[in-house]
Amino acid sequence: MHNLTVEEQRTISRYLADSRGPLEFFLQYAIYFVPSLVFALYGIWKADFVAVTLAYAVLFGLVLYLLNRQARANPIFRSAIAKLVEGRDSPGDEAAKPVANPSK
Repeated sequence: MHNLTVEEQRTISRYLADSRGPLEFFLQYAIYFVPSLVFALYGIWKADFVAVTLAYAVLFGLVLYLLNRQARANPIFRSAIAKLVEGRDSPGDEAAKPVANPSK
C-alpha cells in the first residue's frame, strides 16, 4: 500500500475488514457497560451508595480507556489517509481522477 508504514497498513486493513453491523458493534461493547449498569441499578434499588459509586467508577474507567484507544488510533489513521490522498493526486495516476463524460 503506497508508502504507508506497517502500523498504518494494519490500521487501514482493520478498518476495511470490519463488516460488523450496528447490533454487532453494540454487543461488542455491551460486555463492558451492561454489568456496570446492572450493578448501578441494583445499587439504586437497594439504596447502596457504594455499589452505585463503584458502578460509576467502572463506567468512567471504560470511557477513559475508549478515549485513550481512539486518541492513539486517530493520528495513525489520519496519516495513512493523508498519504493515500497525496499518492492519488500524483500526475501519473490518471485512473484515480473522475471521468468528465464517459459516453464520449
